[in-house]
Amino acid sequence: MLPEIESFRNWLRRRAPQSSTARHYGNDLELFFAWLGKPCHDVKVQDVDTFIEHSQAQGYALTTINRRLATLRSFYHFLAIQFEDAPRNPVIPYRHCIRHGLRLPRDVQDETLAKLFGVMDNPRDRAMFLLMLRCGLRVGEVRNLSLCDLYLEPSFGSLPRLWLNGKGGGQRVVYLSSQPLAALQTWLSIRPIVDDDAVFLNRFGRRLTITGIQDRLARYCRKAGLWVTCHQFRHTFGRHLTEARVPVTTLQRLLGHTRLRSTEVYLHISNAQVQEDYDTAMQEIIRTLSLQEGGRP
Repeated sequence: MLPEIESFRNWLRRRAPQSSTARHYGNDLELFFAWLGKPCHDVKVQDVDTFIEHSQAQGYALTTINRRLATLRSFYHFLAIQFEDAPRNPVIPYRHCIRHGLRLPRDVQDETLAKLFGVMDNPRDRAMFLLMLRCGLRVGEVRNLSLCDLYLEPSFGSLPRLWLNGKGGGQRVVYLSSQPLAALQTWLSIRPIVDDDAVFLNRFGRRLTITGIQDRLARYCRKAGLWVTCHQFRHTFGRHLTEARVPVTTLQRLLGHTRLRSTEVYLHISNAQVQEDYDTAMQEIIRTLSLQEGGRP
């Protein structure tokens, strides 16, 4: 590993200790420099062009390529503020950014959810995945959840809630409805008493890893004969609240989005008003022009 990459990782950890950015950015940089075979001071603009072409030929998703380009650009920005003889940043924003259209979040159909939770018999796992589905938690937020983050007996008139350390080191509060609250209390009643204050423990009494949580979901998916990802629970939470006509600004706060634009995509996958308007309009159009078989009016 290049020493500059390790310095960059440490810098990111100091800025956001709770974030996984340092690990992901470090992995992206190791992949890039292993492929290129050059030290960071010798990277040219044309090398970045070639890397984009190589990544596209390998079939990487556009979001993955753009993330790696953003990582590389941030890395050279770090070098510029740390070293006087830093190399020029080879990533040019308007040249090295792949444009793509609006990507809608992929949610899970309710019938699929019923089938999946029907085979989920472990109280810990049921609590974890209900927090994702009913509260919109990311898998990393479930993993980082500690006992001190739980406010399950609030004052009169307030809802039970969780205090989350979210993406990018940001914090937010999410509320618990009766279903995830009951599942969480069931798990806490049998949770082993250990030194680790993590809410969700593995069989060794230590905090579950993100991979461990994803593996548990994969096990239930195989058992139910379907496939769902952890993040799709969060997308489904967004759809459910949109269908319930929750204001988009409220949904933004519950999901922890910094930009309203990120939340508005849920209006595209399920908007009750749009559906009603469309259905009303089509009924009127069909009455005007029915298009019956055989040319009958």
